[in-house]
Amino acid sequence: MSFDPVSFVYLSEMLGSPVVSLRTNTRIGRVVDFAASTAGVYPKVSGVLVRKALHKAPVYIPWADVRRSEYQRRLFVDFDASKGGSRETQNEILLSKSFLDRQLISTSGYKLVRVNDLQLLIDNSPRENSNLWLVHIDIGVKGLLRRLGWLRAVNGIFHWIVSRDLKDKFVSWKYIQPTTTTTVQGSLRLTTDPSKLSEIHPADLADILEDLGTDERISLLESLDPSAAAATMQEMPLNVRVQVAETLDTEKLAAIVQAMQRDESVDLVDEIAADKRQALFTILPTETAGELRELSKLSAFSVGSIMNTEFVSVRKTLKTDEVLELIRSEARRAELIYYIYIVDESDRLEGVVSLRSILFAAPATPLEELMRESIVSIPIDERIKNVAQIFLKYNFEAVPVVDDDRHILGFVTIRDTLESVFPKMREDGKG
Repeated sequence: MSFDPVSFVYLSEMLGSPVVSLRTNTRIGRVVDFAASTAGVYPKVSGVLVRKALHKAPVYIPWADVRRSEYQRRLFVDFDASKGGSRETQNEILLSKSFLDRQLISTSGYKLVRVNDLQLLIDNSPRENSNLWLVHIDIGVKGLLRRLGWLRAVNGIFHWIVSRDLKDKFVSWKYIQPTTTTTVQGSLRLTTDPSKLSEIHPADLADILEDLGTDERISLLESLDPSAAAATMQEMPLNVRVQVAETLDTEKLAAIVQAMQRDESVDLVDEIAADKRQALFTILPTETAGELRELSKLSAFSVGSIMNTEFVSVRKTLKTDEVLELIRSEARRAELIYYIYIVDESDRLEGVVSLRSILFAAPATPLEELMRESIVSIPIDERIKNVAQIFLKYNFEAVPVVDDDRHILGFVTIRDTLESVFPKMREDGKG
């Protein structure tokens, strides 16, 4: 006897199917949901919820008790209908309640997708019953029509008009990141997989987070490491960042603020509620808290309010290979390493070398031979609008910020400057 080793079935086609007891040859009830274990790569069906009567709670029947399946028609079970089913709830979720009509994160398209149906793979091995795995999320109109019972009619009309069938639109489960799932006992469980989220660019993840509810947004951020969470929050509009910050656990917020670019963290800390800010300062390292306090005192119209204090500065006696080694160690901390600033023993700015010049120079070349001494710098109290004009004139990526004695204090980037002059730029860029 031949059989197909695998085939597919849709969740919507199995919901409502009658369940028949092999012991009594009578109908127990109808399928209202399927439970699946999330222990493997693909969720595997581990039980079925059957409702005996309209106003009664569903009965859980382990999938091991399902003896034969006529998918889309009925299930046959070796089960005593007079007893309640056992519930093995560890790592189990409900497929219909967790996913149908919900929005999930697609890490392949970096967006929220609406679930219209679920496609399950059937292992048609010649034994008493088949295994089922959730493999695809149906996000197309075809899935919605299938659930409504209109697919055959609408597809027939569509084929008659254009001589082809409606196309399926699936996303593989491996590219899906749920934000919440429902357990067999009915409770919500926040679920995130950092390995999937790490594949998404921070700007795309920020767009997704803005469309989620508060609990889901916080759950996702807390699942990320502080560096990834910081990069994502920096891409959000300031008002959304503030909402998130005031909801986050203070210790988690402190780790994120510590990882943020300093100018971005100053903007955030200035806007959050006073009690939250004070609690944050008690957790942050003393040096970081003091720096944030000092920077927040600067005028919102001066360059100090958007200055980044994490930069790379060296002596001119260093050689190119030594600088490259230093850059490797500083790469995670510094926001921008297009320029290496040359300072004297008193940290006064003497010159600048571009990273490009260092990479193209011979090994062991002293920086003194590469540095440019005629440097454009700006005082810390310079107005931001004037800095924007400097960028337009010289086409720099960044400009160093100095005090009255030319001690380097930080730098400003063209992006931060233009976003300050034109505050709608970030939001318009997302549209």
